[in-house]
Parts: sequence; structure tokens; C-alpha cells
Amino acid sequence: MIKIARDLWLNHQKKVRFVLVGVWNTIFGYLVFVTCDYLFERLFSPRYVAYISAAVLSNILAIINAYIFHKHITFQSTVRGRGILIEFARFFSTYLFSMILGLILLSFSVEALGIEPRLSAALLIPVTTIISYIGHARFSFKP
Repeated sequence: MIKIARDLWLNHQKKVRFVLVGVWNTIFGYLVFVTCDYLFERLFSPRYVAYISAAVLSNILAIINAYIFHKHITFQSTVRGRGILIEFARFFSTYLFSMILGLILLSFSVEALGIEPRLSAALLIPVTTIISYIGHARFSFKP
């Protein structure tokens, strides 16, 4: 009984840590996206080149940021040495799926639905958050 209660508490703590790190990374990634989109909008034409370029760059930077924080805070991974490369590859592949889906949905919502790119990116955050949590919990940092 005590072991079950302890396991439930540890599992709950991981979710809280995931949410806190996720909030930080979401803010970080979105601010990078908005900044890049603002700059790229002035540099690139047509418009989709700017917001897709901003989305790709901001995703890459957010993935690196997220890996560092999730590794050490959320999942408290103890993997060291060469194992970090394997762990990062699993982590990146989870985000790669989420990023590709996000790019498809971003393009669709902007081009087909006419939603402004910055608003569209904000509206897609819950979808990518759910996908990334499931992927990271079951694959990236699997003990």
C-alpha cells in the first residue's frame, strides 16, 4: 500500500514537472517563433516562407531547450556519456513527429482557414503538448 502511494506521488510529481517545464518551453518556443516570424516576414516573400522558416528554426531551438530541461528536471534522466546521443535521438524523433504535424497544421490553418500565422501557432500548442508528453513519457526517457 505504501509503495503504491509512493509510486502515485512520484508519477504525479513528474506530471507537474512536465507541465512547468512545458510552460517554460512553450513560452520560449513561441517567443522565438514570433520574433523570427516578425523578422522573416520582412525578409522573405511569399508569406508562407517566412512563417514556415520561423516555425522550423523556433522548433529546433525549442527542442534543444526542452531536452535540457526535461532531461534534468522532468524525467531526471541519469544517462551519461554516449547514451546521451541515443537519448537525444529518441527525444528529437518524438519532437520531430510533433514538429512535422505542427507544420502541416500550421500551413493548413493559415492557407486554408485564413488564420494569421502567430495566432495559428498559439492555437496549435495544446495539440503538440499532448503528443509530446505521450511520446516523451513512453519513448524518449523510458527507464
